[in-house]
Amino acid sequence: MKLDLDSQDSGRSDLAIRGTLNLGLSDGRPLEARVDGILVVQNLESRVLLNGALQAEGRTECGSCLEEFTVRWDVPVEVMILRDVDSDEGEGETLLIMQRKGEVDLHESLRECTVLAYPQAPLCKPDCKGLCPECGIDRNKGTCDCSENEIDPRWEGLP
Repeated sequence: MKLDLDSQDSGRSDLAIRGTLNLGLSDGRPLEARVDGILVVQNLESRVLLNGALQAEGRTECGSCLEEFTVRWDVPVEVMILRDVDSDEGEGETLLIMQRKGEVDLHESLRECTVLAYPQAPLCKPDCKGLCPECGIDRNKGTCDCSENEIDPRWEGLP
């Protein structure tokens, strides 16, 4: 996942991205993800802009029932490569790389975009019933006799 600044034509072009990123996440989240998509490259005088959206896919745990499944998510990408390393241009929301020429390794920037876009609590399916808070049974696979209407006594006085 590299971009060669020396061979990049001026103007607008496309850059195909396909590969696996080591995300370094833990606690049931994916350690790696496959990413795929096309980024638009705009080669201007003193900067190169990359933007677009990639699709990511990785193995994770459901945020509700803890079953392992394959999650897919969109990864918005916006990266600026400044060729004028003396520029005082601020980052803002855009990831910033400073490099005059040669090949730019986009791996770390794409990894960061992928991690930031990862869903907070991915669900294995939209109607996942989760685990019973009393006995821990997976409600997608079976039922239990636990009372769902048990009210915490601290909240009984509230309407």
